[in-house]
Amino acid sequence: MYDNFIFSLGSALPIFLVMFMGYILKRRNIVDESFVRQANTMVFNLALPIKLFSDVSKTSFAESFDWGFILFVVIGTVISVFIAAVFARFSVKNPTQKAAFIQGSFRGNFLYVGYSLMENVMGSVGTKAPIAIAFIVPLYNILAVMLFSYYGTEEKSEASLKSVGMKILKNPLIIAIIIGFVFSSFNLSMPMVVERTFSYFSVLVTPLALLTIGASFKFQKIRESFGISLIASMLKLVILPLIAVYFAVQFGFQAEELLLIYIIFGVPTAAASYIMTIALKGDHDLASGIIMLTTLLSNVTMTLFIFGFKTLEMI
Repeated sequence: MYDNFIFSLGSALPIFLVMFMGYILKRRNIVDESFVRQANTMVFNLALPIKLFSDVSKTSFAESFDWGFILFVVIGTVISVFIAAVFARFSVKNPTQKAAFIQGSFRGNFLYVGYSLMENVMGSVGTKAPIAIAFIVPLYNILAVMLFSYYGTEEKSEASLKSVGMKILKNPLIIAIIIGFVFSSFNLSMPMVVERTFSYFSVLVTPLALLTIGASFKFQKIRESFGISLIASMLKLVILPLIAVYFAVQFGFQAEELLLIYIIFGVPTAAASYIMTIALKGDHDLASGIIMLTTLLSNVTMTLFIFGFKTLEMI
Protein backbone atom coordinates (compact mmCIF):
# COMPACT_ATOMS: atom_id res chain seq x y z
CA MET A 1 0.00 0.00 0.00
CA TYR A 2 2.93 2.31 0.77
CA ASP A 3 4.35 1.70 -2.72
CA ASN A 4 0.95 2.49 -4.25
CA PHE A 5 0.77 5.77 -2.36
CA ILE A 6 4.29 6.78 -3.42
CA PHE A 7 3.44 5.93 -7.03
CA SER A 8 0.23 7.97 -6.81
CA LEU A 9 2.02 10.91 -5.24
CA GLY A 10 4.72 10.69 -7.88
CA SER A 11 2.08 10.84 -10.62
CA ALA A 12 0.14 13.88 -9.38
CA LEU A 13 2.61 15.90 -7.31
CA PRO A 14 5.04 16.78 -10.16
CA ILE A 15 2.12 18.40 -12.01
CA PHE A 16 1.42 20.62 -9.01
CA LEU A 17 5.12 21.42 -8.49
CA VAL A 18 5.57 22.62 -12.06
CA MET A 19 2.42 24.77 -11.67
CA PHE A 20 3.78 26.09 -8.38
CA MET A 21 7.05 26.97 -10.08
CA GLY A 22 5.08 29.01 -12.62
CA TYR A 23 3.35 30.82 -9.75
CA ILE A 24 6.72 31.59 -8.08
CA LEU A 25 8.22 32.83 -11.34
CA LYS A 26 5.27 35.18 -11.77
CA ARG A 27 5.46 36.41 -8.16
CA ARG A 28 9.16 37.18 -8.56
CA ASN A 29 8.49 38.98 -11.85
CA ILE A 30 10.72 36.57 -13.77
CA VAL A 31 7.76 36.10 -16.10
CA ASP A 32 4.89 38.52 -16.65
CA GLU A 33 1.36 38.55 -18.04
CA SER A 34 2.69 39.12 -21.55
CA PHE A 35 4.83 35.98 -21.33
CA VAL A 36 1.89 33.95 -20.03
CA ARG A 37 -0.35 35.08 -22.91
CA GLN A 38 2.32 34.42 -25.51
CA ALA A 39 3.24 31.02 -24.02
CA ASN A 40 -0.43 30.00 -23.96
CA THR A 41 -0.77 31.05 -27.58
CA MET A 42 2.31 29.07 -28.57
CA VAL A 43 1.14 25.94 -26.74
CA PHE A 44 -2.38 26.11 -28.15
CA ASN A 45 -1.50 27.06 -31.72
CA LEU A 46 1.81 25.28 -32.25
CA ALA A 47 3.22 22.86 -29.67
CA LEU A 48 0.00 21.03 -28.70
CA PRO A 49 -1.29 20.65 -32.30
CA ILE A 50 2.09 19.19 -33.27
CA LYS A 51 1.92 16.74 -30.37
CA LEU A 52 -1.65 15.75 -31.23
CA PHE A 53 -0.74 15.31 -34.90
CA SER A 54 2.26 13.14 -33.95
CA ASP A 55 0.16 10.98 -31.62
CA VAL A 56 -2.75 10.56 -34.02
CA SER A 57 -0.62 9.96 -37.12
CA LYS A 58 1.06 7.01 -35.37
CA THR A 59 -2.22 5.54 -34.14
CA SER A 60 -3.82 2.57 -35.87
CA PHE A 61 -7.48 3.58 -35.84
CA ALA A 62 -8.60 0.21 -37.13
CA GLU A 63 -7.24 -1.33 -33.91
CA SER A 64 -7.85 1.43 -31.34
CA PHE A 65 -11.09 3.11 -32.41
CA ASP A 66 -13.84 2.04 -30.06
CA TRP A 67 -17.36 3.40 -30.55
CA GLY A 68 -18.43 2.04 -27.18
CA PHE A 69 -15.76 4.09 -25.42
CA ILE A 70 -16.53 7.23 -27.44
CA LEU A 71 -20.26 6.95 -26.76
CA PHE A 72 -19.58 6.45 -23.07
CA VAL A 73 -17.53 9.66 -22.68
CA VAL A 74 -19.86 11.71 -24.91
CA ILE A 75 -23.07 10.59 -23.22
CA GLY A 76 -21.37 10.82 -19.83
CA THR A 77 -20.36 14.41 -20.52
CA VAL A 78 -23.93 15.36 -21.46
CA ILE A 79 -25.30 13.63 -18.35
CA SER A 80 -22.74 15.46 -16.19
CA VAL A 81 -24.19 18.75 -17.45
CA PHE A 82 -27.65 17.74 -16.23
CA ILE A 83 -26.25 16.65 -12.85
CA ALA A 84 -24.45 19.99 -12.48
CA ALA A 85 -27.67 21.79 -13.48
CA VAL A 86 -29.51 20.09 -10.62
CA PHE A 87 -26.85 21.28 -8.17
CA ALA A 88 -26.98 24.76 -9.69
CA ARG A 89 -30.72 24.95 -9.09
CA PHE A 90 -30.26 24.60 -5.34
CA SER A 91 -26.79 26.11 -4.86
CA VAL A 92 -26.66 29.15 -7.15
CA LYS A 93 -29.15 31.91 -6.36
CA ASN A 94 -28.08 34.35 -9.07
CA PRO A 95 -29.44 33.06 -12.43
CA THR A 96 -26.63 34.76 -14.36
CA GLN A 97 -24.05 32.62 -12.50
CA LYS A 98 -25.62 29.25 -13.26
CA ALA A 99 -24.09 28.74 -16.69
CA ALA A 100 -20.58 29.56 -15.41
CA PHE A 101 -21.14 27.20 -12.46
CA ILE A 102 -22.28 24.31 -14.66
CA GLN A 103 -19.51 24.78 -17.22
CA GLY A 104 -16.91 24.89 -14.44
CA SER A 105 -18.33 21.65 -13.06
CA PHE A 106 -17.99 19.55 -16.21
CA ARG A 107 -15.35 21.08 -18.49
CA GLY A 108 -11.99 19.54 -17.60
CA ASN A 109 -8.43 20.55 -18.42
CA PHE A 110 -8.00 17.37 -20.41
CA LEU A 111 -5.42 18.74 -22.82
CA TYR A 112 -2.86 20.05 -20.32
CA VAL A 113 -3.32 18.42 -16.92
CA GLY A 114 -5.01 15.29 -18.25
CA TYR A 115 -2.29 14.57 -20.77
CA SER A 116 0.38 15.09 -18.11
CA LEU A 117 -1.30 12.72 -15.65
CA MET A 118 -1.84 10.07 -18.33
CA GLU A 119 1.85 10.16 -19.26
CA ASN A 120 2.96 10.01 -15.61
CA VAL A 121 0.78 6.99 -14.81
CA MET A 122 0.88 4.96 -18.03
CA GLY A 123 4.15 6.16 -19.56
CA SER A 124 2.36 7.58 -22.61
CA VAL A 125 -0.99 9.13 -23.53
CA GLY A 126 -1.99 5.92 -25.26
CA THR A 127 -3.98 5.56 -28.46
CA LYS A 128 -7.46 6.58 -27.35
CA ALA A 129 -6.75 9.97 -25.75
CA PRO A 130 -6.26 11.82 -29.08
CA ILE A 131 -9.44 10.20 -30.44
CA ALA A 132 -11.37 11.28 -27.35
CA ILE A 133 -10.13 14.86 -27.80
CA ALA A 134 -11.59 14.97 -31.31
CA PHE A 135 -15.04 14.37 -29.83
CA ILE A 136 -14.82 16.02 -26.41
CA VAL A 137 -13.35 19.43 -27.32
CA PRO A 138 -16.10 20.32 -29.85
CA LEU A 139 -18.75 18.95 -27.48
CA TYR A 140 -17.50 21.19 -24.66
CA ASN A 141 -17.89 24.27 -26.83
CA ILE A 142 -21.34 23.33 -28.12
CA LEU A 143 -22.62 22.59 -24.61
CA ALA A 144 -21.22 25.91 -23.35
CA VAL A 145 -23.13 27.90 -25.99
CA MET A 146 -26.32 26.02 -25.19
CA LEU A 147 -25.90 26.62 -21.45
CA PHE A 148 -25.31 30.36 -21.70
CA SER A 149 -28.16 30.70 -24.18
CA TYR A 150 -30.56 28.82 -21.92
CA TYR A 151 -29.74 30.52 -18.63
CA GLY A 152 -29.17 33.97 -20.09
CA THR A 153 -26.68 36.58 -19.00
CA GLU A 154 -26.70 40.22 -18.01
CA GLU A 155 -25.46 41.19 -21.47
CA LYS A 156 -26.45 39.97 -24.89
CA SER A 157 -23.93 37.61 -26.36
CA GLU A 158 -23.06 37.68 -30.04
CA ALA A 159 -21.94 34.05 -29.96
CA SER A 160 -24.08 31.33 -31.53
CA LEU A 161 -23.85 27.66 -32.36
CA LYS A 162 -22.98 28.65 -35.94
CA SER A 163 -20.12 30.92 -34.90
CA VAL A 164 -18.83 28.33 -32.43
CA GLY A 165 -19.08 25.70 -35.16
CA MET A 166 -16.87 27.81 -37.41
CA LYS A 167 -14.36 28.28 -34.58
CA ILE A 168 -14.30 24.52 -34.02
CA LEU A 169 -13.51 23.92 -37.69
CA LYS A 170 -10.68 26.48 -37.46
CA ASN A 171 -9.41 25.11 -34.14
CA PRO A 172 -5.73 24.13 -34.61
CA LEU A 173 -6.22 21.10 -32.34
CA ILE A 174 -9.06 19.75 -34.47
CA ILE A 175 -7.16 20.49 -37.68
CA ALA A 176 -4.09 18.67 -36.31
CA ILE A 177 -6.19 15.63 -35.37
CA ILE A 178 -7.82 15.53 -38.83
CA ILE A 179 -4.45 15.74 -40.62
CA GLY A 180 -3.05 13.11 -38.28
CA PHE A 181 -6.03 10.88 -39.08
CA VAL A 182 -5.28 11.25 -42.81
CA PHE A 183 -1.62 10.30 -42.25
CA SER A 184 -2.70 7.29 -40.19
CA SER A 185 -5.37 6.14 -42.65
CA PHE A 186 -3.04 6.25 -45.66
CA ASN A 187 -0.02 5.03 -43.70
CA LEU A 188 1.95 8.17 -44.55
CA SER A 189 5.18 9.11 -42.80
CA MET A 190 7.18 12.28 -42.33
CA PRO A 191 10.85 12.81 -43.23
CA MET A 192 13.17 12.09 -40.30
CA VAL A 193 14.22 15.73 -39.97
CA VAL A 194 10.57 16.82 -39.63
CA GLU A 195 9.78 14.06 -37.17
CA ARG A 196 12.72 14.98 -34.94
CA THR A 197 11.80 18.66 -35.12
CA PHE A 198 8.24 17.83 -34.08
CA SER A 199 9.52 15.73 -31.18
CA TYR A 200 11.06 18.85 -29.60
CA PHE A 201 7.71 20.65 -29.67
CA SER A 202 5.94 17.58 -28.27
CA VAL A 203 8.29 17.60 -25.28
CA LEU A 204 7.68 21.33 -24.80
CA VAL A 205 3.89 21.04 -24.34
CA THR A 206 3.59 19.70 -20.79
CA PRO A 207 6.09 21.88 -18.87
CA LEU A 208 5.19 25.10 -20.66
CA ALA A 209 1.44 24.54 -20.32
CA LEU A 210 1.72 23.77 -16.60
CA LEU A 211 3.99 26.76 -16.00
CA THR A 212 1.47 29.11 -17.60
CA ILE A 213 -1.36 27.65 -15.49
CA GLY A 214 0.62 28.34 -12.32
CA ALA A 215 1.64 31.80 -13.48
CA SER A 216 -2.04 32.64 -14.04
CA PHE A 217 -3.04 31.66 -10.50
CA LYS A 218 -4.72 34.44 -8.48
CA PHE A 219 -5.84 33.65 -4.92
CA GLN A 220 -8.23 36.60 -4.78
CA LYS A 221 -10.40 34.96 -7.44
CA ILE A 222 -11.00 32.05 -5.05
CA ARG A 223 -12.00 34.32 -2.17
CA GLU A 224 -14.52 36.26 -4.26
CA SER A 225 -16.82 33.28 -4.83
CA PHE A 226 -15.50 30.60 -2.48
CA GLY A 227 -18.80 28.94 -1.51
CA ILE A 228 -20.12 28.38 -5.03
CA SER A 229 -16.65 27.53 -6.34
CA LEU A 230 -16.21 24.88 -3.65
CA ILE A 231 -19.48 23.16 -4.62
CA ALA A 232 -18.46 23.20 -8.28
CA SER A 233 -15.04 21.83 -7.30
CA MET A 234 -16.55 18.92 -5.39
CA LEU A 235 -18.68 18.13 -8.42
CA LYS A 236 -15.77 18.37 -10.83
CA LEU A 237 -13.14 16.57 -8.77
CA VAL A 238 -15.08 14.04 -6.70
CA ILE A 239 -18.76 13.46 -7.50
CA LEU A 240 -18.74 13.34 -11.31
CA PRO A 241 -15.53 11.25 -11.63
CA LEU A 242 -16.79 8.80 -9.00
CA ILE A 243 -20.03 8.33 -10.95
CA ALA A 244 -18.14 8.00 -14.25
CA VAL A 245 -15.63 5.49 -12.90
CA TYR A 246 -18.36 3.42 -11.23
CA PHE A 247 -20.30 3.04 -14.47
CA ALA A 248 -17.08 2.53 -16.46
CA VAL A 249 -16.30 -0.47 -14.27
CA GLN A 250 -19.86 -1.77 -14.73
CA PHE A 251 -19.45 -1.50 -18.52
CA GLY A 252 -16.23 -3.49 -18.35
CA PHE A 253 -13.67 -0.79 -19.16
CA GLN A 254 -10.21 -1.54 -17.78
CA ALA A 255 -6.73 -0.10 -17.28
CA GLU A 256 -5.96 2.59 -19.89
CA GLU A 257 -9.62 3.21 -20.74
CA LEU A 258 -10.60 3.41 -17.08
CA LEU A 259 -7.85 5.89 -16.29
CA LEU A 260 -8.72 7.96 -19.35
CA ILE A 261 -12.38 8.09 -18.30
CA TYR A 262 -11.34 9.29 -14.85
CA ILE A 263 -9.11 11.95 -16.39
CA ILE A 264 -11.86 13.23 -18.71
CA PHE A 265 -14.26 13.66 -15.80
CA GLY A 266 -11.91 14.29 -12.86
CA VAL A 267 -9.15 16.74 -13.80
CA PRO A 268 -9.46 20.43 -12.81
CA THR A 269 -11.60 22.86 -14.78
CA ALA A 270 -10.13 24.00 -18.10
CA ALA A 271 -8.86 27.55 -18.46
CA ALA A 272 -10.81 27.64 -21.72
CA SER A 273 -14.02 27.85 -19.67
CA TYR A 274 -12.95 31.33 -18.54
CA ILE A 275 -12.40 32.44 -22.13
CA MET A 276 -15.73 30.96 -23.20
CA THR A 277 -17.53 32.65 -20.28
CA ILE A 278 -16.16 36.03 -21.31
CA ALA A 279 -17.16 35.45 -24.95
CA LEU A 280 -20.68 34.47 -23.90
CA LYS A 281 -21.05 37.39 -21.45
CA GLY A 282 -21.23 35.20 -18.34
CA ASP A 283 -19.85 35.63 -14.82
CA HIS A 284 -16.13 35.42 -15.60
CA ASP A 285 -15.12 36.06 -11.97
CA LEU A 286 -16.95 32.91 -10.87
CA ALA A 287 -15.46 31.00 -13.80
CA SER A 288 -11.98 32.10 -12.76
CA GLY A 289 -12.60 31.17 -9.12
CA ILE A 290 -13.69 27.64 -10.08
CA ILE A 291 -10.62 27.17 -12.26
CA MET A 292 -8.29 28.28 -9.47
CA LEU A 293 -9.90 26.19 -6.73
CA THR A 294 -10.21 23.00 -8.79
CA THR A 295 -6.57 23.37 -9.86
CA LEU A 296 -5.48 23.72 -6.23
CA LEU A 297 -7.61 20.86 -4.86
CA SER A 298 -6.99 18.50 -7.77
CA ASN A 299 -3.53 17.67 -6.52
CA VAL A 300 -5.16 15.94 -3.54
CA THR A 301 -8.02 14.31 -5.45
CA MET A 302 -5.85 13.08 -8.34
CA THR A 303 -3.40 11.49 -5.90
CA LEU A 304 -6.24 9.76 -4.02
CA PHE A 305 -7.91 8.49 -7.18
CA ILE A 306 -4.65 7.09 -8.59
CA PHE A 307 -3.94 5.53 -5.18
CA GLY A 308 -7.38 3.92 -5.24
CA PHE A 309 -6.85 2.59 -8.77
CA LYS A 310 -3.48 1.10 -7.84
CA THR A 311 -4.67 -0.39 -4.54
CA LEU A 312 -7.68 -2.03 -6.22
CA GLU A 313 -5.39 -3.16 -9.09
CA MET A 314 -7.56 -1.36 -11.65
CA ILE A 315 -4.54 0.07 -13.46
